[in-house]
Amino acid sequence: MAIEHTNKKYLKTIVKNVETVAPGYSLLSFDCETPLLGRPGQFVMIRGAWGVNPVLPRAFSIVKAGNVGQVLVRDVGPGTALLCNMHVGDELNVLGPLGNGFIEPKSSRAVLVAGGVGVAPLVFLMEQLVPKRVPITFLYGARTANDLPLKVRIEASADLIVTTEDGSVGTKGLVTQPLVDVLKDPNCVVYSCGPNAMLEAVGRVSMDAGVECQVALESPMACGMGTCKGCAVVKPDGSFTYVCTDGPVFVAASIYGGEK
Repeated sequence: MAIEHTNKKYLKTIVKNVETVAPGYSLLSFDCETPLLGRPGQFVMIRGAWGVNPVLPRAFSIVKAGNVGQVLVRDVGPGTALLCNMHVGDELNVLGPLGNGFIEPKSSRAVLVAGGVGVAPLVFLMEQLVPKRVPITFLYGARTANDLPLKVRIEASADLIVTTEDGSVGTKGLVTQPLVDVLKDPNCVVYSCGPNAMLEAVGRVSMDAGVECQVALESPMACGMGTCKGCAVVKPDGSFTYVCTDGPVFVAASIYGGEK
């Protein structure tokens, strides 16, 4: 799969809006002088103009591209806290789009399976598929009711099934439980993003059902362009692949083994 970098220089953008979409989660929108191109599943590297601390940028899946770009940020440390607390008019440095995106279905039903901030690229994909009249089932798993950012946005466009580990919203349990029932009709393609353990489980459930599955892996990285080698993943044959340049989207079987 060919890499889809469209530029390799950080663009100076301006923060347009910072919206709290769940406790500890912010939807960060920024104006792009040069439109941010990109497909669902691709990502950007972002850092604010705050000096040398923190030094490294952060990788974020694209939620929306175009003249206004969007990413979903979870406040988990100093860098993400700074991003969540930016103000309208602040300068934001953005590199991307980077990596390879999802391959859209030609006619099949799309089953989107998200966990946590993994919802970001799947909302982008959903909003690309809706005008094409592709039937969408969206499965969204979280720890609690407070970990469902963009839930309202999904409900407006797709058939949504929610699971939470504590049962505070939707069905109590893991998102793979309703997935088994959804895949009893195998005329679909599964797209998933979330924690690695969830992705492997989704991939294996999909392969057991004979359904094509594409997963967008999440990994810490310092450059986003294959230089730092910090996002290496070991494939079933023992070889390495890199989330930033070979992914972040992979066919599940290529990462977890299997026929589909």
